[in-house]
Amino acid sequence: QLIASTYKMNRNPFVKSGSICLAMFCAFGVSALLAGPPNIVLILADDLGYGALGCDGNKVVNTPHINRLAVQGVRLTDFHSNGPMCTPTRAALLTGRYQQRCAWVADDELSPVFQKQRAENMKQRWAWGIAHDELTIAELLKKGGYATGLFGKWHLGYDFKFHPMNQGFDEFGGFISGAVDYHTHVADSGLRKLDWWSAKEIKNESGYTTDLLTKHAVDFISRHKAGPFFMYVAHAAAHTPLQGRDPNKKQSPAETYKEMIEVLDESVGAIVKALEDQGLRDNTLVVFCSDNGPVIPPGFQSASPFRGKKGSLLEGGHRVPAIVSWPTKLPEGKECKVPLMTMDLFSTFARLAGVSLPENHPIDGVDIGPILKGEKQELPRVLHWRFGDQWAIRKGDWKLIDGKALYDLGKDPTESKDLAEKHPEIVKELLRLNRQWTRDVGSR
Repeated sequence: QLIASTYKMNRNPFVKSGSICLAMFCAFGVSALLAGPPNIVLILADDLGYGALGCDGNKVVNTPHINRLAVQGVRLTDFHSNGPMCTPTRAALLTGRYQQRCAWVADDELSPVFQKQRAENMKQRWAWGIAHDELTIAELLKKGGYATGLFGKWHLGYDFKFHPMNQGFDEFGGFISGAVDYHTHVADSGLRKLDWWSAKEIKNESGYTTDLLTKHAVDFISRHKAGPFFMYVAHAAAHTPLQGRDPNKKQSPAETYKEMIEVLDESVGAIVKALEDQGLRDNTLVVFCSDNGPVIPPGFQSASPFRGKKGSLLEGGHRVPAIVSWPTKLPEGKECKVPLMTMDLFSTFARLAGVSLPENHPIDGVDIGPILKGEKQELPRVLHWRFGDQWAIRKGDWKLIDGKALYDLGKDPTESKDLAEKHPEIVKELLRLNRQWTRDVGSR
């Protein structure tokens, strides 16, 4: 079977089968090679702040399953979303590129209703989606023999031509807009109509959104246990509207937000248990992270200890919780302090799957496997964020926001002391690097 599988990959122009076997053998040994390419499960929370989980110090929310995942894996304490909002991060996650590089579809390719929507709100780029010549991680992994499934939020194009099953996913269940009512599944923004899909059809289901996505994820695992598979579970929680399981229950926004996170935690537990029940846990990489910082309800310290929230380029807007777990292959109970970004998952997943990256197509993310395994302790590079007219750049511990405020994150991670006047030479250098990056990737 191994020989037959290798022969099959040899015929695929996207796969360098010889290097695959050597890399997998060297990285994980004979047992991993015989087990075949690993399954990959990515669980993405929505608007979940850095300080919202028990494993990150929250004393109010009960997250035993996510805490257990952290104990079984590597907790990334300097992990950042590519943007402080939903869509930019998702574009970077799926393409491995700064979202500013992504090709977005022109007006004349859209149906009239979406042409009108774009004209009314030029900032809603997600209304028309990324172009099909953008390579997604789902498309790349499919070429490596993976079954691919997305359950949850898409938010990379409302028009049907941008449907996730037209972008590399074999299966889809969930919603394409930015948010839905957790009970009726009517879109909360943009569409204002039923937005619940089963494959390529709108077909409503009865149930709470988080629970339904969990059900579909567990079912996908049972049907694809022969592997390999890539499953992307893009939860709605804890994005607004703030709604718990019981629509008639009266509680404060902070109490509801807490419940939504705890139900999300239950989902993580159910997915990991499904992997264990099917005997797949040792050959499955599980990644849990958030798409950006929180919309903070009164009375809840979701971004703690950082300043900022969703939409901000302060740390609270883009430093998010992240855990990577793979029993027997990665360290357990470790903390990784290396600055990493959402776009790095693309290259990391591709390397694990044994598929080669496309040529003449810039990929900005890097394979973080050596960092996760502790083989490398640093990853020297300059990181960038741009959101509308806001921008930020980080080199080492130095972070410059909008060319004005300079912070030393090593000594001041909460960005409380602006050091721009004391270090004009550092400001000048970071300004130069930002201009260079902008010329390279674009300013959108």
